[in-house]
Amino acid sequence: MNNHKTILFCDDDSIDIKLFKKYLAAQKNLQFTFLEASNPNELYKLLSDRTLKIDVIFLDYYLGLESGLDVLKTIRKDNKAPVIVLTGSGDEEIAVDCMKEGAMDYIPKEALPDVDIPKIIQQAIDKWIIERERNQLLGIAAHELRSPVGVILSYTDILKTTDAMEDDERNEIYEIIYERSHHVLNIINELLDITRIDQGIIVLKKRNTDLISLIKKKVKDHQLLSEKKKINIIFNINYEGLEIVLDPDRIEEVLANFIDNAVKYSQQNTQVEISVLEKEDAIEIKIKDHGQGIKGNELKYLFELFSSRKISTLPTGEESRTGLGLAICKKVIDAHNGEILVTSEFGKGTIFTIVLPKK
Repeated sequence: MNNHKTILFCDDDSIDIKLFKKYLAAQKNLQFTFLEASNPNELYKLLSDRTLKIDVIFLDYYLGLESGLDVLKTIRKDNKAPVIVLTGSGDEEIAVDCMKEGAMDYIPKEALPDVDIPKIIQQAIDKWIIERERNQLLGIAAHELRSPVGVILSYTDILKTTDAMEDDERNEIYEIIYERSHHVLNIINELLDITRIDQGIIVLKKRNTDLISLIKKKVKDHQLLSEKKKINIIFNINYEGLEIVLDPDRIEEVLANFIDNAVKYSQQNTQVEISVLEKEDAIEIKIKDHGQGIKGNELKYLFELFSSRKISTLPTGEESRTGLGLAICKKVIDAHNGEILVTSEFGKGTIFTIVLPKK
């Protein structure tokens, strides 16, 4: 975690500004760049400077003619950084109003000498990031769902209004409606997964699990799809079994996603190679395809929500994609205290490595 923060402080009292800077300097675990504004206009000017990356804003509620609540409403429109409001003692009602308008937290000024400011800052940043992700999720989800639902409605209307139709044509429409409905269900399920994981609702149910059997099961599940595309899945193992403590249901979902993607993005007449390597304190699972690969400048978007909007590589068999799967995988592996590594050469293929700690 980066302990260096750029802190923007807005207060019309120069003494309070000096005091706050003194409180910050006294924090052992905080390195910071300090920006100050003595009125709302100075604050807005700093926020409009695109060269500045501001991590957190401390906003005094009492700012002369313009209340902190009005300023808060204004800066929340652009939502460039989390806001922590400074109030007076006994201003709990004001603080509640500020929280309703989007402040991430509030601190009575009298309490500043005693509070853990780095902790308050990090909590505000974490809360703000989650809020932005959820807002982004809702907006993009609506966009993602609109298209398949529109297709379903259009074809349903054709079925309702067309009397004479060949059986083959009718069956084709049924197939389109089924496929689009399945795609919508996948999006909804994946959205629910992300929301539950973010809120900590999904608790990992870890137990001793034979990882080799788990992988074999997922390989078998994907044989039909891979055979249709003439892709051979090769599981290279040197172990009869390999016990590890994990949540088998969640890891099974992760494996299914990576194997599915490897098949989905590979050309016909190629192969997908899966291998397992046991190290001293971890186990590595590698899924290697000989597909299209991912452009170097797009790799950073892989584990973002709706990454498919930022990655140009397309499935080779016109399969659907939501751009949610890898984001979910990362959250699940993070919850296991593991990590996901990726190397890719555009035009040649991609290797995903899942690293799981033994304990």
